[in-house]
Amino acid sequence: MDATKQKQILGCMSDVLNQNGFRSQLIEQGEGTPLMLRAETQRLGKVAKEATIEACFIPIALPDDNNGLLQFFVTLFNNVPEQNQHQTEKACRYCNDFSALGSFGFFEPAGQIYLKHNTLVDVSLDLEKVITFVADNISLLVASATRFIDAFASVGFSGMSVDVAVEQELLPKV
Repeated sequence: MDATKQKQILGCMSDVLNQNGFRSQLIEQGEGTPLMLRAETQRLGKVAKEATIEACFIPIALPDDNNGLLQFFVTLFNNVPEQNQHQTEKACRYCNDFSALGSFGFFEPAGQIYLKHNTLVDVSLDLEKVITFVADNISLLVASATRFIDAFASVGFSGMSVDVAVEQELLPKV
C-alpha cells in the first residue's frame, strides 16, 4: 500500500477519533519510518486511567498493493513495581482468553502493560468502509482495555493476585 493511502486512512481516523473525545494526532517521523497515529483515550475504568493508542502501517511486503498491515499498540500502564510483575504477567495471559480483539502483554523492563493487535486493511474497498473497519477495531480495543483496566491496576499496583481478582469479580471466571 502506498504512503499516500496510509496517510489518508490514518488522517481520517485521527479526525474521527478527535470528534469522539480522543486527543489524536498524526506523527510524521521521517525517511524510512512509518507515519503514526497517536491517540489518548478518555479516562477508562474506575481508576480513570488514560490509555494511549498508537497505530501505524507496518512496512512489510504483501502480495497485493491494495493491502496494508495495520498495527495497533495500546499502552495501559507503565512502571508496574517489580514485586508485582509476575502476577501482572499472569493477569495479561489470563485476560487474553476474554479479550474481544488483540492480545495483552507485559514488557518487563518498562513495567508496561499493553494490548497489541494487527489487522490487514484492504484499500480496494471504498474509503468509508475502510475507515469504519479501522474504527471498529479501535472500538473493540478500547472495550477490551476498559473491561480489564481496573483489574490490571489492582494486580499491578496493589499487589492483588489473579485468583483474588477473579474472586472479587474484577476478572471473569473461566
